[in-house]
Amino acid sequence: MSTIKSYPFVTKSSIKARLATDDTFVLQCLAVMYSRQTSYEQDAKNTVVRNRAGFMSSHAVRGSNLAVKAAGEGLTGEETEIARDLCSHYTKQLAAHFRAEAIAADPSLVEAARVFSGS
Repeated sequence: MSTIKSYPFVTKSSIKARLATDDTFVLQCLAVMYSRQTSYEQDAKNTVVRNRAGFMSSHAVRGSNLAVKAAGEGLTGEETEIARDLCSHYTKQLAAHFRAEAIAADPSLVEAARVFSGS
């Protein structure tokens, strides 16, 4: 019998709120989204595989360019604002990523994931 009472994972709404105020988190989320692109998509700066992971095709070029620039020379304030807006479209993917990351870091969270997924 489970004694888990509260959701232990980062939520879509908490991601959205943090994106609005935390530039470092914006850059982290941009990197996460870029990492979810396949290597071919990263090279082509385009969305080819319809796997619902990474940037959608309308964001692929801009998101990829921003992610590469952020990892290298860094982004300007204006570019960070563009990245903030772009990442706010992906709170569901980001929540899934951070949930998987949390479970990998703490396998005891598998039970919480099971409880809250209804499985």
